[in-house]
Amino acid sequence: MAYVTIRDVAREAGVSVAAVSQILHDKGRFSDETRKLVRDTVESMGYVPDQRARSMRSSETKTVGLLVPDLRNPYFADLVSSMEDELYRRGFTTLIGSSGESVERQDSFIENLLGQRIDGAIVVPQGVDSPGVESLVRRGLPLVFVDRRVPSVDSVPFVVSDPYPGIRSAVAELMRLGHRRIGYVSHPALGSFSVNEREVAFRAITGELLADGETIVVNCDATYESRQRALDELAESGMSAVVFAYSPDAITMLGLMTDRGLEVGADMSVVSFDDIAAFTMMTPSVSVISQQAETMGRQGVELLMRQLAGDGEAVAGTQYVPTVFIALKSTGSVLR
Repeated sequence: MAYVTIRDVAREAGVSVAAVSQILHDKGRFSDETRKLVRDTVESMGYVPDQRARSMRSSETKTVGLLVPDLRNPYFADLVSSMEDELYRRGFTTLIGSSGESVERQDSFIENLLGQRIDGAIVVPQGVDSPGVESLVRRGLPLVFVDRRVPSVDSVPFVVSDPYPGIRSAVAELMRLGHRRIGYVSHPALGSFSVNEREVAFRAITGELLADGETIVVNCDATYESRQRALDELAESGMSAVVFAYSPDAITMLGLMTDRGLEVGADMSVVSFDDIAAFTMMTPSVSVISQQAETMGRQGVELLMRQLAGDGEAVAGTQYVPTVFIALKSTGSVLR
């Protein structure tokens, strides 16, 4: 039988359709023998209740929308995986979309999402000015933002990483290794409040800890040419170490360093945000500032569940997950 219906189960068990429905929902007054018969029949026939029909009778769909900037980025893939696993554990399915770091594409997915029957959404917002995000907020749908903040929105809970602990530990370790000329590669073209906040943290911490040294902040975008120019600026300024705000920039520029004959960890020490598997497999392995993606994902799901349960306290404020510096082989002593 290709598709087993509740009527098939009732016919096989010799009871009414209403009896099967009530027993599966632990309702009605039936003998233990009848309950066992129905449940055994359900199992043997492989009957699965029709979730679509159930959602039409209930306000719950057990479906959550997830939207991230780029599923090809290993960091966001890990974040989605942690949220999807936690939602599955709680009995929810997911609708997953990628904005491709584009506000237009993000808003298109949100428009489609609002046409679906979903219980809520968890979003990594793209940009600070998005009609789609504004529409989500106005709709009053249970909603959580993770990884990135939207400064103009204060009615939606956020789970974001706190860049200060990780950057402070990374700079302190580089100083212990003798580095006094530490560069930073930013990526303002993303339009990400959280990525920009990392630059603010770097400037504040190096201003405090590196009074006897020198720093430079260079900007790049997603183009190969801009990353070449950024590396040129770092080299011309005599930086012996560099911290990357965005892992795709680090991956490209590590390749450029190798092409130019620079030995990573010796000629140039490297630290990057995003604790991704690719960094552990490189030679040398790359020291990282981890945003604790799994922790953020789980906390984001927990906040959404609290909203779905009617917890009013879950709809205010920001939860910060401390970043953690993980030293690997790409950070070494400065060459004298």
